[in-house]
Amino acid sequence: MTARGGVPPSSPPLDGRDVPGEGPDRDDAPAAARGWAPHLWWISLLAGAAGFAFVWLVMPHGREAGTVWEFAAKLLAFALLCCAVAFFPWVSWRQHWLLYVPFVFFTGYVIPRISYFYYGDVGRVQDDSFYTHLYLLLYPGIVLTSAAAYRIGGGTPGRCLKIAFSGIVIVFSGFLDIMWQLVNPVEIPASIDAPHITVFTGGPISFGATIAFALAHIPIVVVINLLPLDRWIGRLPGAERLTADRAR
Repeated sequence: MTARGGVPPSSPPLDGRDVPGEGPDRDDAPAAARGWAPHLWWISLLAGAAGFAFVWLVMPHGREAGTVWEFAAKLLAFALLCCAVAFFPWVSWRQHWLLYVPFVFFTGYVIPRISYFYYGDVGRVQDDSFYTHLYLLLYPGIVLTSAAAYRIGGGTPGRCLKIAFSGIVIVFSGFLDIMWQLVNPVEIPASIDAPHITVFTGGPISFGATIAFALAHIPIVVVINLLPLDRWIGRLPGAERLTADRAR
């Protein structure tokens, strides 16, 4: 028996799959049924902002890393902000205006504060604040801005994470401490006392050991960039929506 016009009535498929346009996959399905991956960006943003607030307002400002847990708390807050950038869902050339925000942040606060520590703090009584603004705001801000530019320009979440994580590994590798001695008119010291190194070594190490410490980070950067992060991210529920706007 057929319906009018000779078209058989629709019936549910025998294998239990949903008919296109019907069931959980229909366009009007609740957002929760489409996966949680598109929500990672704002979850990471809120958690990262809370972590940054804790680091900035509660933890002591200074050059010394203190304990491993203080060091880990700072890295975790930064990693969460990296995830917020990488999972940002509205990827389009129309969003280029978002990249003006870091310029306002740098020129409206970070650089004026760092400049003051040179021109205004002639007694060098605020060395800890200078160090904090330079290494907890300026450099991480540059890394996040670079990652955001790549992501907004159409880059994938996985590669965006690789850019951000590689940038932070490089600054903590000891490369900066080595180059500071080489590019400035100073004598190379017998030992290097850098808090991000001594937190692992237990104390200052020789200049040669610092070079070895930095070289040991090269395999870490290589491994980070070889990880199939986009493949892993693509398996998350709703991950297809993270790249839906790339062609716009």
